[in-house]
Amino acid sequence: MNINKFTNGLDSGAKARSSEPVKTPTTNPDTKAKESAGFTDQVKLSASSKSIQQIEAEIRDMPDVDDATVERIRSAIQNGDYKIDYEKLAGKMLDFEERLN
Repeated sequence: MNINKFTNGLDSGAKARSSEPVKTPTTNPDTKAKESAGFTDQVKLSASSKSIQQIEAEIRDMPDVDDATVERIRSAIQNGDYKIDYEKLAGKMLDFEERLN
């Protein structure tokens, strides 16, 4: 499944500076220097990242196998009604191969 069509590609998270000093209980000299400067690093998730997380949650809730489709194909094969379009199948295989390269 290509999730890029839903998210328009991946977007790196935005990194912003805040003028609020960080209060930490450590006595690390690097931390004190940052506090005295009044800047902290913050990471904010982009809209694309949040969208990806939502799509991943929906995918986790989906069943692994579509039982109705499997049963439909199984009965068509048993009845002799299942027809394979070999040209379409070959085209899909070539498209898949192209996307891998």
